Amino acid sequence: MTGQEQRRLAAIMMLDVVGFTRLMGEDESGTLALVLDARRSHVEPALSRHGGRLVKLLGDGALAEFASVTGALDCARDIQTGMRNHPLKLRIGINLGEVIVEEDDIYGDGVNVASRIEGLARPGGIAVSHSVYEQARSRGGYRFVDGGKQMVKNVAEPVAVFHLSADDSQAEAVRPASSPRRRRWLPLALAACVVVAGAVYALLVGDLRLWTDDAPPPVGALVAEDRPSLVVLPFENLSGDPEQTYFSDGMTDNLINDLSQIGGLLVIARNTSFSFRDRQEPMDARTVHKVLGVRYVVEGSVQRAGDHVRINANLVDGTTGFQLWAGRLDREFSDLFALQDQVASQIIDALRIELTQDQQRRLSKRYTDNLKAYDLFLRAWEEVWRFNEESRQIAQEFLWSALAIDPDFALAKAILATTYTNRTGVSLTMNAESLETAYRLAGQAVAIDPELPAVHASLGLVHMFRREFEKADASFARAVELDPNYADGFGMQAWNWHYAGDPERALAGFEYAMRLNPRAPFPYLNAIAEVHFSLGNLEAALEWSTEALERNPEALRQRLLQGAIFAEMGQIEDAEWEVVEALALQPGIRVANLPDIYPYREGETLMRLEQALRSAGLPG
Repeated sequence: MTGQEQRRLAAIMMLDVVGFTRLMGEDESGTLALVLDARRSHVEPALSRHGGRLVKLLGDGALAEFASVTGALDCARDIQTGMRNHPLKLRIGINLGEVIVEEDDIYGDGVNVASRIEGLARPGGIAVSHSVYEQARSRGGYRFVDGGKQMVKNVAEPVAVFHLSADDSQAEAVRPASSPRRRRWLPLALAACVVVAGAVYALLVGDLRLWTDDAPPPVGALVAEDRPSLVVLPFENLSGDPEQTYFSDGMTDNLINDLSQIGGLLVIARNTSFSFRDRQEPMDARTVHKVLGVRYVVEGSVQRAGDHVRINANLVDGTTGFQLWAGRLDREFSDLFALQDQVASQIIDALRIELTQDQQRRLSKRYTDNLKAYDLFLRAWEEVWRFNEESRQIAQEFLWSALAIDPDFALAKAILATTYTNRTGVSLTMNAESLETAYRLAGQAVAIDPELPAVHASLGLVHMFRREFEKADASFARAVELDPNYADGFGMQAWNWHYAGDPERALAGFEYAMRLNPRAPFPYLNAIAEVHFSLGNLEAALEWSTEALERNPEALRQRLLQGAIFAEMGQIEDAEWEVVEALALQPGIRVANLPDIYPYREGETLMRLEQALRSAGLPG
């Protein structure tokens, strides 16, 4: 370039073909013909309609620029709509940034970020940077799903990614990727833990299937039952302090846990309930009923100010929109537990559910009598649900502090044990010590309060990783006996059946678990992918595994499983890439470590894993 460097602000679009290398290997001439057809029939006409300029072709992709963000977004949506029934799938990434202009070409950080964003897009989907999101979110016609911050190659700071939501006619756009190899970089961090604890389930009809946060379950999803069905939406934090959200969430969790132990009531899982919190459009009770199929909806708010707590709550019939009960309950913080009991009892009374004497006793049961310890537990519980290594460590600090105040806080011991159990097989450091700590804590929790479902589930998880499968099954069975709506108890029991050598039974168990929880968290996706791999259902295993990685891209065990699936499917290049990603997460990982990560009783599946990952380049 001669003279002064030319720069301008532009909306930059990058797109490429999903699985191009694999497709070329299968049919080179046919793939090239399809790429040419996609470009001529869909990409170039859309660029022309929306004021885009094709800067250059990039083999299996293209670089284009626009004068406005709306032009780029409308064009991308136009392209993906037109490609809906095309044999090829495209990923599209859009960034708003400064570019350096040289003749007809553009380059610079703005282009680089667009390229990385495109690599994070879903097949058939559109991903955008934070700068695009900020420009477009206030305009009508665009809905986004937060994809979190991601470390990407050649960009110093994490990049915030947002996925443009597909409408109902674009359902294919939100399905999992068939090949995530384009995710070229992950942070060199310890693998995120899988924390499986304390949720409740909702019943759904149908097969095992995937629902993403922007694709809700179908209308009438719940199984028709005689017992009433209910969802508790996250209580709003009215304290004026965002840091108090953990407290309002804790009140919601406590109410869910109390109600779920009533056998005559069907209660929706926490994971599903909390997925409604961050939606851009308001969700009234009738809409929630249409989405989930539940009849009753509980919603409300929590206000904590000094030593005073106020809970506003109401119970609405979702079929009619009529309010059945509303309460404004005020107590001193020292009476918090009585306040929680009052809310649950009044909801039960409004539903005209008769409690047995045992249910009444358990409903008024205290986890701890110390409010300071309970507050620390609520802070830990918020961190547990973040599903990452840093939060796991923070949660452990809070829980240890709570136990220093109240050594007999059984629920805190159980959740603390689970954080250590899920460390086993994920990091290669202190595995034996972590499992021993978990075993000691879980055993103590059961001894202190054997009527808590979570303590039995926590002990069952330890038994599973110790390959004590019969003891694990007995623990999980006791957990779901105590709490017939205990979602994760059913899920962990199915996981144990799988490792014990009965994947068919495990699949049936997970089918039941998924009917109970339409918005399944990462651990379910991970475990179901493993079951399908054991059964030899490689396409299904890839689908579930890819969705799990979408949720938690730093999960070591998931990276390894994904690599094994690709290897057995003959997609060696993709398998090798997953192994590279796994080694980036845990440089010391070897084939010899796989038995610690996957505690199978029978050797066939483990031998397949070892052979597949060895062929993909995992050191012995």
